[in-house]
Amino acid sequence: MQNLENGPSMNQVLVSDAVKRRLVEREIRIQQSVEVQRFNPSIVLGNITLALIFFVIDPNLVISSGAVFVYALTAILVAQSIRSYLRLRHRERPTDVGSRRIQKINFYAGLIGLNWTIFSLLALRLADPVTSMVIVLGTSSFALASLVSMASSPIAGSLAAFPVIFANGFGMAFFGHLPVSTALLVSASLATITFFGVAANWQKTKMNVLTQVDSMLAKADRAETMERLSHRLAKYLSPQLYLSILTGEQTEEIVSKRKKLTVFFSDIVGFSEITDRLESEELSTLLNRYLTEMSLIAESHGGTIDKFIGDAIVVYFGDPESKGAKKDALACVRMAIEMQERVRELKQEWLNLGLEETFDLRIGINTGYCTVGNFGSDQRVDYTIIGSEVNLAARLESAADNGCILLANETYALVKDWIAADEQEPMRVKGFERPIRTFQVRRTAELDTAEALTFHRREANLSLKMNHALMNDTERELSASILREALEKLDGRPAS
Repeated sequence: MQNLENGPSMNQVLVSDAVKRRLVEREIRIQQSVEVQRFNPSIVLGNITLALIFFVIDPNLVISSGAVFVYALTAILVAQSIRSYLRLRHRERPTDVGSRRIQKINFYAGLIGLNWTIFSLLALRLADPVTSMVIVLGTSSFALASLVSMASSPIAGSLAAFPVIFANGFGMAFFGHLPVSTALLVSASLATITFFGVAANWQKTKMNVLTQVDSMLAKADRAETMERLSHRLAKYLSPQLYLSILTGEQTEEIVSKRKKLTVFFSDIVGFSEITDRLESEELSTLLNRYLTEMSLIAESHGGTIDKFIGDAIVVYFGDPESKGAKKDALACVRMAIEMQERVRELKQEWLNLGLEETFDLRIGINTGYCTVGNFGSDQRVDYTIIGSEVNLAARLESAADNGCILLANETYALVKDWIAADEQEPMRVKGFERPIRTFQVRRTAELDTAEALTFHRREANLSLKMNHALMNDTERELSASILREALEKLDGRPAS
């Protein structure tokens, strides 16, 4: 981007000019190709018309050497034009055209000019003065029309038009239809008109193309700026909410809806005391690393990250996408278990680095109907969740023991077939008349009955952790594929 204070550097200007020049050249080549494709039928019709007129004037001249050459050349040009038209008529506008294509365009334009030149000379030899003047005006007009229709092809237009104009002047003088001086004056006038027509059309084409390229570059720059901005804004939103805004599913209107969600609250035990004992740099490093790791885990399980409140994290499942209450609840609990395991690994890493202060995580999870949507003012809105079920999840998190996950009864009812948990003493919560039944997650039922299904190894250059009991069939197949790939790299041979 341009430096607004010091202006663009010389390298930026040179790169910008070089890019613009290449784009202009490419766009002109594209227009030349499109013009030829568009006006091929007219060229075919013009060649056929001239050939028929010449044949009607004197059929006997068809066998003469000059006429045979003209008819043969006409046949070649007509065949080429028809072939090109049939091949390209259903194609969209090309995105790029090579210089070889332009060379072929110029070559065939030169053949057309040669063909019309011979036609004109043969016709002027046979015609009377009045007819010859009609021939001169007709062929010259056709040549000028070609220049107009091929505004972005000055070389092709000149190769097609100038030979005809000079042939007309030479034929009128040589065959005695006009005095030499008059014929030269007519030819010079037509050549001058043609030259200025070519120059004007070419200049207009370049200006139009330059305007198009400038507009295209401006749009690309705006698109790049918006893309960079959107990437920055994405860091302030959950991936699900970010995508729903980009696709237009989510608007800025202050509206909300009731949905059954599984709500997750977590925080770090004794964070205030840790804050007092650590330097700000150390605290920032630990906290940012912790939040990053937890965010990755939440996203991998499909959770919508609502907000960070200092060390606390609020995540919910079921909006904007839901897999059903049971699957949402199970995904949330699995996420919580993985977060606890990851925190234990981080604690060991920080201890190895010599940091005495480490984190313990407590988590509360509840499932129920919440109000979710945009809340705020006309100037600023926040997409979040509110309701008593959200408050209950927060209360469960506060009541959970250090390093534990506390579930509300409805969440446990949804996941009890997969999760082993111990019921706790009913707790009274403000806003709820009856005591709340709670369950503390022990471990997954499969892990409780088969501890060997958990595999965890850590060496100097190897770290491997596998929770076999938590995997579904698809995850098992993917894990096996990853392990085979790792074995292949170790052995230097394909794994069987």
